[in-house]
Amino acid sequence: MMLVDEYGLSPVDPHPIRAARATFFAFLVAGLIPLLPFVFAIDRAFEWSIAATGLTFFAVGAMKSVWSLASWWRSGAETLLIGGFAAAIAYFVGTLFA
Repeated sequence: MMLVDEYGLSPVDPHPIRAARATFFAFLVAGLIPLLPFVFAIDRAFEWSIAATGLTFFAVGAMKSVWSLASWWRSGAETLLIGGFAAAIAYFVGTLFA
């Protein structure tokens, strides 16, 4: 009711297989982006990977603003901050096992 009354959206019951496929391909594409500088053996691949990952986080957040009430830049910055923090923690934990 809240979706229809307050936001003007229709409740959508997504098909589970279609939702699973979309999630799989979204994770596949977004997960490949940090690896591309290493795949193509670019000089300073680690730095390029960080930059590409940051841009991807921001772009995903900006696209999220289509469905949220936040502006594109705020949503992008929020996703960049949260994703960057999570990536930094993952990198730190990885160094503990290296």
